[in-house]
Amino acid sequence: MNKLRIKVIIGFLPLIFLLFLTGISPAPEEEYIYPHLKLFAKVIAIIQKDYVREVKVKDLIIGALKGMLASLDPYSQFMTPQEYKEMKIETEGKFGGVGMVITSREGVIIVVSPIEGTPAFRAGIKPGDKIIEIDGESTKGWSTSKAAQRLRGEPGTKVTIKIWREKENLVKKITLTREIIHIKSVKGPEKLEEGVFYVRITAFREDTSEELKKALEKAKKEGMKYLVLDLRNNPGGLLDEAVKIADLFLPKGKIVVYTQGRNKKERKDFVATSPPSFTFSKPIVILVNRGSASASEIVAGALQAWNIAKILGDRTFGKGSVQSILPVEGDYHLRLTTAHYYTPRDICIEGKGLEPDIKVPLSKEKEREMLEAFIEGRWKDDIYIQKALEILTGKKKEEEKKVDQG
Repeated sequence: MNKLRIKVIIGFLPLIFLLFLTGISPAPEEEYIYPHLKLFAKVIAIIQKDYVREVKVKDLIIGALKGMLASLDPYSQFMTPQEYKEMKIETEGKFGGVGMVITSREGVIIVVSPIEGTPAFRAGIKPGDKIIEIDGESTKGWSTSKAAQRLRGEPGTKVTIKIWREKENLVKKITLTREIIHIKSVKGPEKLEEGVFYVRITAFREDTSEELKKALEKAKKEGMKYLVLDLRNNPGGLLDEAVKIADLFLPKGKIVVYTQGRNKKERKDFVATSPPSFTFSKPIVILVNRGSASASEIVAGALQAWNIAKILGDRTFGKGSVQSILPVEGDYHLRLTTAHYYTPRDICIEGKGLEPDIKVPLSKEKEREMLEAFIEGRWKDDIYIQKALEILTGKKKEEEKKVDQG
Protein backbone atom coordinates (compact mmCIF):
# COMPACT_ATOMS: atom_id res chain seq x y z
CA MET A 1 0.00 0.00 0.00
CA ASN A 2 1.63 3.27 -1.05
CA LYS A 3 2.02 6.33 1.16
CA LEU A 4 -0.70 8.26 -0.65
CA ARG A 5 -3.30 5.57 -0.04
CA ILE A 6 -2.29 5.20 3.60
CA LYS A 7 -2.64 8.97 4.04
CA VAL A 8 -6.10 8.96 2.44
CA ILE A 9 -7.35 6.05 4.56
CA ILE A 10 -6.01 7.54 7.80
CA GLY A 11 -7.54 10.89 6.94
CA PHE A 12 -10.80 9.24 5.93
CA LEU A 13 -11.28 7.45 9.26
CA PRO A 14 -12.54 10.58 11.12
CA LEU A 15 -15.40 10.90 8.62
CA ILE A 16 -16.51 7.30 9.20
CA PHE A 17 -16.21 7.95 12.95
CA LEU A 18 -18.39 11.07 12.63
CA LEU A 19 -21.02 9.13 10.73
CA PHE A 20 -21.21 6.44 13.41
CA LEU A 21 -21.38 9.05 16.18
CA THR A 22 -24.40 10.65 14.51
CA GLY A 23 -26.14 7.31 14.39
CA ILE A 24 -25.76 6.64 10.66
CA SER A 25 -25.06 3.02 9.80
CA PRO A 26 -25.83 0.87 6.76
CA ALA A 27 -29.08 -1.10 6.93
CA PRO A 28 -30.12 -4.00 4.64
CA GLU A 29 -33.45 -2.37 3.78
CA GLU A 30 -31.99 1.06 3.01
CA GLU A 31 -29.63 2.62 0.52
CA TYR A 32 -26.10 1.46 1.28
CA ILE A 33 -23.75 4.14 2.51
CA TYR A 34 -20.36 2.49 2.10
CA PRO A 35 -20.29 2.35 -1.75
CA HIS A 36 -20.74 6.11 -1.79
CA LEU A 37 -18.04 6.57 0.83
CA LYS A 38 -15.73 4.62 -1.45
CA LEU A 39 -16.49 7.14 -4.22
CA PHE A 40 -15.82 9.94 -1.74
CA ALA A 41 -12.43 8.45 -0.81
CA LYS A 42 -11.46 8.16 -4.48
CA VAL A 43 -12.26 11.83 -5.07
CA ILE A 44 -10.08 12.80 -2.11
CA ALA A 45 -7.26 10.68 -3.48
CA ILE A 46 -7.51 12.37 -6.90
CA ILE A 47 -7.51 15.83 -5.32
CA GLN A 48 -4.46 14.99 -3.23
CA LYS A 49 -2.63 13.60 -6.24
CA ASP A 50 -3.54 16.10 -8.97
CA TYR A 51 -4.73 19.35 -7.39
CA VAL A 52 -2.50 22.36 -8.07
CA ARG A 53 -1.44 22.63 -4.42
CA GLU A 54 -1.32 20.30 -1.42
CA VAL A 55 -4.52 20.11 0.60
CA LYS A 56 -4.94 18.49 4.01
CA VAL A 57 -7.38 15.58 4.19
CA LYS A 58 -8.99 17.11 7.28
CA ASP A 59 -9.72 20.34 5.39
CA LEU A 60 -11.25 18.40 2.51
CA ILE A 61 -13.50 16.41 4.84
CA ILE A 62 -14.62 19.51 6.76
CA GLY A 63 -15.33 21.25 3.45
CA ALA A 64 -17.34 18.26 2.28
CA LEU A 65 -19.34 18.16 5.51
CA LYS A 66 -20.07 21.88 5.24
CA GLY A 67 -21.24 21.42 1.66
CA MET A 68 -23.40 18.46 2.63
CA LEU A 69 -25.21 20.40 5.37
CA ALA A 70 -25.51 23.55 3.23
CA SER A 71 -27.15 21.50 0.46
CA LEU A 72 -30.07 20.66 2.78
CA ASP A 73 -31.42 24.17 3.44
CA PRO A 74 -30.19 27.71 4.27
CA TYR A 75 -30.13 27.05 8.03
CA SER A 76 -28.47 23.64 8.49
CA GLN A 77 -24.75 23.89 9.13
CA PHE A 78 -21.68 21.85 10.07
CA MET A 79 -19.96 23.94 12.75
CA THR A 80 -16.28 23.88 13.52
CA PRO A 81 -15.25 24.64 17.13
CA GLN A 82 -14.70 28.31 16.19
CA GLU A 83 -18.10 28.58 14.52
CA TYR A 84 -19.76 26.93 17.52
CA LYS A 85 -18.06 29.48 19.77
CA GLU A 86 -19.32 32.30 17.53
CA MET A 87 -22.86 30.95 17.74
CA LYS A 88 -22.73 30.97 21.55
CA ILE A 89 -21.47 34.56 21.49
CA GLU A 90 -24.50 35.55 19.38
CA THR A 91 -26.96 33.95 21.79
CA GLU A 92 -25.51 35.95 24.70
CA GLY A 93 -26.79 39.11 23.00
CA LYS A 94 -23.53 41.10 23.20
CA PHE A 95 -20.87 41.10 20.49
CA GLY A 96 -18.87 43.36 18.18
CA GLY A 97 -20.62 43.76 14.84
CA VAL A 98 -22.83 45.87 12.60
CA GLY A 99 -26.24 44.66 13.80
CA MET A 100 -28.16 42.68 11.26
CA VAL A 101 -29.62 39.21 11.01
CA ILE A 102 -28.73 37.45 7.76
CA THR A 103 -29.47 34.20 5.98
CA SER A 104 -28.32 32.44 2.83
CA ARG A 105 -30.61 31.41 0.01
CA GLU A 106 -29.26 29.66 -3.08
CA GLY A 107 -25.77 30.91 -2.29
CA VAL A 108 -26.86 34.54 -1.82
CA ILE A 109 -26.50 36.37 1.52
CA ILE A 110 -29.78 38.14 2.35
CA VAL A 111 -30.63 40.53 5.18
CA VAL A 112 -33.52 39.19 7.27
CA SER A 113 -33.63 42.29 9.42
CA PRO A 114 -31.38 45.07 10.71
CA ILE A 115 -31.37 45.24 14.52
CA GLU A 116 -32.82 48.49 15.78
CA GLY A 117 -30.33 51.08 16.99
CA THR A 118 -27.29 49.47 15.35
CA PRO A 119 -24.95 50.71 12.57
CA ALA A 120 -26.82 48.64 9.96
CA PHE A 121 -30.17 50.04 11.09
CA ARG A 122 -28.93 53.65 11.07
CA ALA A 123 -27.45 53.16 7.59
CA GLY A 124 -30.91 52.32 6.24
CA ILE A 125 -30.23 48.69 5.36
CA LYS A 126 -33.55 46.95 4.68
CA PRO A 127 -34.95 43.42 4.97
CA GLY A 128 -34.40 41.62 1.68
CA ASP A 129 -31.22 43.51 0.77
CA LYS A 130 -28.71 41.14 -0.82
CA ILE A 131 -25.12 41.48 0.40
CA ILE A 132 -23.06 40.79 -2.72
CA GLU A 133 -19.65 41.88 -1.41
CA ILE A 134 -17.91 42.24 1.94
CA ASP A 135 -14.68 44.27 1.91
CA GLY A 136 -14.45 43.92 -1.85
CA GLU A 137 -14.81 40.13 -1.89
CA SER A 138 -17.79 38.49 -3.61
CA THR A 139 -20.06 36.62 -1.20
CA LYS A 140 -21.42 34.30 -3.89
CA GLY A 141 -21.73 30.80 -2.45
CA TRP A 142 -20.88 31.91 1.09
CA SER A 143 -22.57 30.29 4.08
CA THR A 144 -24.45 32.43 6.61
CA SER A 145 -21.76 31.62 9.16
CA LYS A 146 -18.90 32.79 6.94
CA ALA A 147 -20.65 36.08 6.18
CA ALA A 148 -21.47 36.64 9.86
CA GLN A 149 -17.85 36.08 10.85
CA ARG A 150 -16.67 38.62 8.28
CA LEU A 151 -19.22 41.20 9.46
CA ARG A 152 -18.32 40.83 13.15
CA GLY A 153 -15.12 42.22 14.62
CA GLU A 154 -13.57 44.60 17.11
CA PRO A 155 -15.64 47.69 17.95
CA GLY A 156 -14.35 50.75 16.10
CA THR A 157 -13.13 48.82 13.06
CA LYS A 158 -14.83 49.29 9.69
CA VAL A 159 -16.34 46.91 7.18
CA THR A 160 -17.57 47.85 3.70
CA ILE A 161 -20.45 45.95 2.14
CA LYS A 162 -22.06 46.17 -1.27
CA ILE A 163 -25.80 45.60 -1.29
CA TRP A 164 -28.23 44.94 -4.11
CA ARG A 165 -31.82 46.06 -3.48
CA GLU A 166 -33.53 44.12 -6.22
CA LYS A 167 -36.94 45.82 -6.19
CA GLU A 168 -35.34 49.25 -6.62
CA ASN A 169 -32.57 47.95 -8.90
CA LEU A 170 -30.15 49.66 -6.52
CA VAL A 171 -26.51 48.65 -5.99
CA LYS A 172 -24.78 50.56 -3.22
CA LYS A 173 -21.58 50.42 -1.18
CA ILE A 174 -21.96 51.13 2.54
CA THR A 175 -19.13 51.42 5.07
CA LEU A 176 -20.15 50.53 8.61
CA THR A 177 -18.23 51.01 11.86
CA ARG A 178 -18.57 48.03 14.17
CA GLU A 179 -19.96 48.53 17.66
CA ILE A 180 -20.75 46.41 20.68
CA ILE A 181 -24.23 45.18 19.80
CA HIS A 182 -26.61 45.20 22.76
CA ILE A 183 -29.97 43.81 21.79
CA LYS A 184 -32.79 45.49 23.72
CA SER A 185 -35.91 43.40 23.64
CA VAL A 186 -38.81 45.69 24.58
CA LYS A 187 -39.40 49.38 23.90
CA GLY A 188 -42.30 51.29 25.41
CA PRO A 189 -45.01 51.58 26.47
CA GLU A 190 -45.82 54.77 24.61
CA LYS A 191 -49.22 56.41 24.74
CA LEU A 192 -50.47 57.11 21.21
CA GLU A 193 -53.94 58.41 22.11
CA GLU A 194 -56.20 58.17 25.11
CA GLY A 195 -56.43 54.46 25.97
CA VAL A 196 -54.20 53.35 23.05
CA PHE A 197 -50.68 52.21 23.87
CA TYR A 198 -47.77 51.13 21.70
CA VAL A 199 -45.10 48.54 22.60
CA ARG A 200 -42.32 47.25 20.37
CA ILE A 201 -40.45 43.95 20.66
CA THR A 202 -37.09 44.06 18.84
CA ALA A 203 -36.00 40.44 19.51
CA PHE A 204 -37.01 37.39 21.52
CA ARG A 205 -34.27 36.89 24.09
CA GLU A 206 -34.08 35.67 27.68
CA ASP A 207 -36.55 37.57 29.89
CA THR A 208 -38.27 39.31 26.94
CA SER A 209 -41.62 37.99 28.18
CA GLU A 210 -40.97 39.47 31.65
CA GLU A 211 -39.95 42.80 30.13
CA LEU A 212 -43.13 42.87 28.04
CA LYS A 213 -45.29 41.96 31.03
CA LYS A 214 -43.82 44.85 33.03
CA ALA A 215 -44.34 47.27 30.14
CA LEU A 216 -47.98 46.22 29.74
CA GLU A 217 -48.63 46.40 33.49
CA LYS A 218 -47.30 49.98 33.42
CA ALA A 219 -49.55 50.80 30.46
CA LYS A 220 -52.53 49.23 32.20
CA LYS A 221 -52.03 51.49 35.23
CA GLU A 222 -51.95 54.46 32.85
CA GLY A 223 -55.31 53.53 31.32
CA MET A 224 -54.51 51.09 28.49
CA LYS A 225 -57.64 49.91 26.69
CA TYR A 226 -56.15 48.95 23.33
CA LEU A 227 -52.71 47.75 22.24
CA VAL A 228 -50.52 48.18 19.16
CA LEU A 229 -47.77 45.53 19.28
CA ASP A 230 -44.93 46.24 16.84
CA LEU A 231 -42.98 43.23 15.51
CA ARG A 232 -41.55 44.88 12.41
CA ASN A 233 -37.94 44.02 11.61
CA ASN A 234 -37.94 41.58 14.52
CA PRO A 235 -35.77 38.63 13.41
CA GLY A 236 -37.02 36.28 16.14
CA GLY A 237 -35.06 34.46 18.81
CA LEU A 238 -36.01 32.02 21.54
CA LEU A 239 -39.05 29.79 21.03
CA ASP A 240 -39.74 29.59 24.78
CA GLU A 241 -40.05 33.37 24.98
CA ALA A 242 -42.41 33.46 21.99
CA VAL A 243 -44.65 30.91 23.72
CA LYS A 244 -44.55 32.84 27.03
CA ILE A 245 -45.49 36.07 25.26
CA ALA A 246 -48.43 34.47 23.45
CA ASP A 247 -49.42 32.99 26.84
CA LEU A 248 -49.92 36.54 28.18
CA PHE A 249 -52.91 36.95 25.84
CA LEU A 250 -54.30 33.47 25.08
CA PRO A 251 -56.79 31.45 27.15
CA LYS A 252 -55.28 28.50 28.98
CA GLY A 253 -54.93 25.37 26.85
CA LYS A 254 -54.93 27.10 23.46
CA ILE A 255 -52.19 25.99 21.04
CA VAL A 256 -49.55 28.65 20.41
CA VAL A 257 -47.60 26.72 17.78
CA TYR A 258 -46.72 23.14 16.95
CA THR A 259 -43.70 21.55 15.36
CA GLN A 260 -43.74 18.68 12.93
CA GLY A 261 -40.69 16.76 11.79
CA ARG A 262 -40.20 13.85 9.41
CA ASN A 263 -42.07 11.44 11.68
CA LYS A 264 -45.72 12.50 11.72
CA LYS A 265 -46.16 10.86 15.12
CA GLU A 266 -43.63 13.23 16.66
CA ARG A 267 -45.75 16.37 16.50
CA LYS A 268 -45.09 18.62 19.50
CA ASP A 269 -47.68 21.13 20.68
CA PHE A 270 -46.81 24.29 22.63
CA VAL A 271 -49.84 25.55 24.55
CA ALA A 272 -50.82 28.45 26.81
CA THR A 273 -50.45 27.28 30.39
CA SER A 274 -52.33 30.00 32.28
CA PRO A 275 -55.31 32.34 31.92
CA PRO A 276 -54.58 35.52 29.94
CA SER A 277 -52.85 38.30 31.89
CA PHE A 278 -54.17 40.98 29.51
CA THR A 279 -57.50 41.15 27.69
CA PHE A 280 -58.93 43.81 25.39
CA SER A 281 -62.38 44.65 24.04
CA LYS A 282 -60.90 45.01 20.55
CA PRO A 283 -58.27 42.79 18.93
CA ILE A 284 -54.64 43.78 19.41
CA VAL A 285 -53.15 45.25 16.24
CA ILE A 286 -49.81 43.58 15.43
CA LEU A 287 -47.54 45.41 12.99
CA VAL A 288 -45.37 43.23 10.73
CA ASN A 289 -43.27 43.55 7.60
CA ARG A 290 -40.87 41.48 5.50
CA GLY A 291 -38.34 41.68 8.34
CA SER A 292 -40.65 39.95 10.85
CA ALA A 293 -39.35 36.40 11.15
CA SER A 294 -39.29 33.21 13.22
CA ALA A 295 -40.53 33.89 16.79
CA SER A 296 -42.27 37.05 15.54
CA GLU A 297 -44.27 34.93 13.12
CA ILE A 298 -45.08 32.43 15.86
CA VAL A 299 -46.57 35.10 18.15
CA ALA A 300 -48.42 36.89 15.33
CA GLY A 301 -49.72 33.60 13.90
CA ALA A 302 -50.98 32.37 17.27
CA LEU A 303 -52.82 35.56 18.21
CA GLN A 304 -54.24 35.82 14.69
CA ALA A 305 -55.47 32.22 14.73
CA TRP A 306 -57.42 32.66 17.98
CA ASN A 307 -58.81 36.09 16.95
CA ILE A 308 -56.90 37.85 19.72
CA ALA A 309 -55.13 40.09 17.21
CA LYS A 310 -55.31 41.48 13.70
CA ILE A 311 -52.10 41.53 11.68
CA LEU A 312 -51.39 44.75 9.81
CA GLY A 313 -48.63 45.43 7.30
CA ASP A 314 -46.82 43.27 4.76
CA ARG A 315 -46.29 39.52 4.39
CA THR A 316 -43.72 38.27 6.89
CA PHE A 317 -40.33 36.74 6.08
CA GLY A 318 -41.23 33.02 6.33
CA LYS A 319 -38.58 31.59 8.65
CA GLY A 320 -40.39 28.65 10.22
CA SER A 321 -37.84 25.89 10.63
CA VAL A 322 -36.53 24.37 13.87
CA GLN A 323 -32.75 23.97 14.18
CA SER A 324 -31.38 21.52 16.75
CA ILE A 325 -27.77 21.78 17.90
CA LEU A 326 -26.35 18.25 17.88
CA PRO A 327 -22.87 17.43 19.22
CA VAL A 328 -20.74 15.29 16.91
CA GLU A 329 -17.18 15.01 18.19
CA GLY A 330 -15.22 17.29 20.48
CA ASP A 331 -16.46 20.81 19.78
CA TYR A 332 -17.77 19.95 16.31
CA HIS A 333 -21.54 20.37 16.12
CA LEU A 334 -24.40 20.17 13.63
CA ARG A 335 -27.04 22.84 13.41
CA LEU A 336 -29.68 20.65 11.77
CA THR A 337 -33.22 21.46 10.68
CA THR A 338 -35.34 18.84 12.42
CA ALA A 339 -38.89 20.23 12.13
CA HIS A 340 -41.09 23.07 10.85
CA TYR A 341 -43.33 25.44 12.78
CA TYR A 342 -47.09 25.44 12.15
CA THR A 343 -49.64 27.98 13.37
CA PRO A 344 -52.87 26.83 15.06
CA ARG A 345 -54.49 27.27 11.61
CA ASP A 346 -52.11 24.55 10.29
CA ILE A 347 -50.14 27.10 8.24
CA CYS A 348 -46.52 26.12 7.72
CA ILE A 349 -44.55 29.33 8.22
CA GLU A 350 -41.38 28.19 6.43
CA GLY A 351 -40.91 29.82 3.05
CA LYS A 352 -44.43 31.30 3.07
CA GLY A 353 -44.73 33.73 5.93
CA LEU A 354 -48.01 35.11 7.25
CA GLU A 355 -50.52 37.09 5.21
CA PRO A 356 -51.73 40.23 7.07
CA ASP A 357 -55.42 40.68 7.87
CA ILE A 358 -55.01 44.32 6.83
CA LYS A 359 -52.49 44.71 4.03
CA VAL A 360 -51.08 48.20 3.67
CA PRO A 361 -49.50 48.52 0.22
CA LEU A 362 -46.86 51.22 -0.01
CA SER A 363 -45.16 52.86 -2.94
CA LYS A 364 -41.34 52.77 -2.92
CA GLU A 365 -41.29 56.45 -2.01
CA LYS A 366 -43.72 55.98 0.90
CA GLU A 367 -41.76 52.97 2.09
CA ARG A 368 -38.57 55.06 2.21
CA GLU A 369 -40.35 57.90 4.02
CA MET A 370 -41.82 55.53 6.58
CA LEU A 371 -38.48 53.84 7.19
CA GLU A 372 -36.94 57.26 7.90
CA ALA A 373 -39.80 58.11 10.25
CA PHE A 374 -39.45 54.74 11.94
CA ILE A 375 -35.67 55.18 12.44
CA GLU A 376 -36.10 58.70 13.83
CA GLY A 377 -38.99 57.79 16.14
CA ARG A 378 -41.54 60.02 14.38
CA TRP A 379 -44.49 57.69 14.92
CA LYS A 380 -47.02 60.29 13.77
CA ASP A 381 -45.54 59.94 10.28
CA ASP A 382 -45.67 56.14 10.44
CA ILE A 383 -48.44 54.96 8.10
CA TYR A 384 -48.75 51.58 9.84
CA ILE A 385 -49.26 53.17 13.26
CA GLN A 386 -51.77 55.65 11.87
CA LYS A 387 -53.71 52.81 10.25
CA ALA A 388 -53.66 50.90 13.55
CA LEU A 389 -55.06 53.95 15.35
CA GLU A 390 -57.80 54.25 12.74
CA ILE A 391 -58.79 50.60 13.32
CA LEU A 392 -58.79 50.91 17.11
CA THR A 393 -60.40 54.35 17.47
CA GLY A 394 -62.38 54.70 14.24
CA LYS A 395 -60.78 58.09 13.63
CA LYS A 396 -59.18 59.05 10.31
CA LYS A 397 -56.50 61.65 9.76
CA GLU A 398 -57.94 64.99 8.59
CA GLU A 399 -56.27 64.83 5.15
CA GLU A 400 -57.80 61.39 4.56
CA LYS A 401 -61.26 62.69 5.48
CA LYS A 402 -60.88 65.51 2.95
CA VAL A 403 -59.94 63.03 0.25
CA ASP A 404 -62.95 60.83 1.13
CA GLN A 405 -65.25 63.85 0.90
CA GLY A 406 -64.16 64.63 -2.58
